[in-house]
Amino acid sequence: MSKTVLALAVLLLHLQSNSTYAEDKPAASPASPKIGIVQRRVLIFDFENQTGKIEFDYLSGSISDALADSIKKTGKFRLMLREDARVNAIADGSPAPANAAPAEANSAQSTSSEPTMANTPPKVNVAVNRNDAIKRGRDAGADVVVLGKFSELNGVLLMSAQAYEADTRLLKVAEEILTKSDSEMFNGINILANKIAESMARELPMFDAAEAERRNAEANRNKAEARDWEIQIFAGMPLLHPLYSSDGTITYDKGIPVQKLTGYSLGAAGYFTGLSQKLFFMPKESRVGLQSKITLLSGQSDIVGANSLMLVQSASLSGVFVSNHAILGIPYLQSGRWLAFAEAGPGLVYTRLATTDSTVFSSWQPSAVIGTSGAYHFSYWSLGLSYRAQVTMFSANQVFMQHDLWFYAGVRL
Repeated sequence: MSKTVLALAVLLLHLQSNSTYAEDKPAASPASPKIGIVQRRVLIFDFENQTGKIEFDYLSGSISDALADSIKKTGKFRLMLREDARVNAIADGSPAPANAAPAEANSAQSTSSEPTMANTPPKVNVAVNRNDAIKRGRDAGADVVVLGKFSELNGVLLMSAQAYEADTRLLKVAEEILTKSDSEMFNGINILANKIAESMARELPMFDAAEAERRNAEANRNKAEARDWEIQIFAGMPLLHPLYSSDGTITYDKGIPVQKLTGYSLGAAGYFTGLSQKLFFMPKESRVGLQSKITLLSGQSDIVGANSLMLVQSASLSGVFVSNHAILGIPYLQSGRWLAFAEAGPGLVYTRLATTDSTVFSSWQPSAVIGTSGAYHFSYWSLGLSYRAQVTMFSANQVFMQHDLWFYAGVRL
């Protein structure tokens, strides 16, 4: 009876696996691939626990650890660290030159069969779907992304692993194994790891120097290069309106009728764009900087005295607003070389409003700004569009908002 149950469990697990990955057929390899000397970079994600049992959670990392150890022993791949999904560093140091021999590229690798802290296998402990994982790996600089899952039924454990080529998104290797979910499963894990390593070594050979250079050029063509600094100049049109009661006249009680003013804004900003390299918890491409802007305005308004007596009708006004803000920018959208940021920061604004013969108002006020910007990033410069909503406080009950929409050009250093 127990043999019958075991056979049924094996059959059901196979049917489940085949229905889930029916479209995943390893792509055919060239009949005679070129023998290369440049190792492919591999990023391994933790295996997905589909058993629904928390006691199997530890296998998510254990299986990926075993795969990493077997893949490393082939000497044909370079393993990427968990942090590589953020900072694009390589597990065994700086990238090997294209003309390095395989033995030289692997000279620092350990041959021990037991994982250690020094050669902890690369893994990304994040639950993502296949397309997201491949994109994350490609953005991190991986050539191969390894995913896997395991499920259990009636004491039978089914483990499967797939290796995808990052740039083509093609499934190149798929292996699975059935084992009992007891002490025998560790032997099954090692068998799966060896099968994956052997298949990857066969189906994903090392690159020759020309192919490696071509792939790097293709990857960099659609990816914004990392820079530490960016300096921007911008110009745009402001729209001002008060955040208090105003009838459009200049009075002591009702403040300045900023809605009567029109003009243009000019400015510059400098950003340190290597923030995520200094603060590990910041998203990649985050930036911090200083923005300075001058807004030149003109318009007309009636001037009314404290006793509501009309002093000047349709007086010509000129305004100069100079603002300085510290800005923190967090990326929220990226597509190739296009990046969009959410930005905010505090600052000060100098406001001067005058008629042809006298100064109506001249003072520094606290301010805050919030907005968004998006730009296409070339290798050493950028072109973009920004929106800013700037709040300036004359007093506790006299506040106005300035909206700016501007185009900018930046130099990336």
